[in-house]
Amino acid sequence: MENQNKIIFEINKIISEEIKILNSYYNYDLKRFFCPELFYGSAFLAFFNIEDIPDFIPDKNFKINNSLDGRENITFFDTYKIISLITGIELLAIGLNMHTSHENTFRKVSGRSENSEKNYTIELLFGDIFYSRAIAYLINFDNFIIFDNILKSILSIHRSRMIVHQKIKDIFDCSRNNAWFFNKGFSEVRMLNALLKEIFFTGIGVSNFDVTADKTKDFLMIINEMVLLKTYNDLTDYVRQAAPESFESSHFKYDEDFLNKADDLRKSLNIKINRLEPEWIKENFLKLFFKLA
Repeated sequence: MENQNKIIFEINKIISEEIKILNSYYNYDLKRFFCPELFYGSAFLAFFNIEDIPDFIPDKNFKINNSLDGRENITFFDTYKIISLITGIELLAIGLNMHTSHENTFRKVSGRSENSEKNYTIELLFGDIFYSRAIAYLINFDNFIIFDNILKSILSIHRSRMIVHQKIKDIFDCSRNNAWFFNKGFSEVRMLNALLKEIFFTGIGVSNFDVTADKTKDFLMIINEMVLLKTYNDLTDYVRQAAPESFESSHFKYDEDFLNKADDLRKSLNIKINRLEPEWIKENFLKLFFKLA
């Protein structure tokens, strides 16, 4: 994964500089909201056979063969635009992480905030700043349809979060189990990681991935399970943050079902990904899976 690591390294440098500039104005630990492994970017790159480029340099463009079944599937890898796109996506992800921080979400939803009248928190401020910085990079990709779809996914996430956070509050306030998340609320749960799913499909489109092939359904199933695995991991953290003291005294194990669901998905994904062919795309998805698992 040497070439993919080179891209990740370049994007990390850009984002680190963005964080450094903000920290020169505000003394706040922004790095804790940033994942340097670039999970979203790796999801996008999963559909590119970039390791097949022997002389890869981040400031050059290349033609690569994203073949699945031996037939040529040549696509143009515009390195500058792709780095801009992934940088914008990862900046959006930081904004999302800040908007769903412990201080900004659960204390307000559950009424535990010491300053509940102050609705616009420092986390919301920084989240909005990262959103605005992301726009500058996304525009550089120069594709309005992709830009629009990404922004729509952000709106879907915020809508779903409001509903899900209220349900978490109901669980703790009324000592209810979390069956809602797997039944009536499953559509909202699936939308919690709408950005990740959108990035997977963006990667499919930009790489000219053959969506008519017989193997397409296998990839779609893996994408859905990966998105859901991240969601169950997130929900486990969410309920623990919401009322950590409850886990010591309550007989309810609110996070247990999410953990069990996540374990089942890990086992399923491990089998499905290891069956993928050819080797280049299996390796891409395995690397992504290990980051998530």
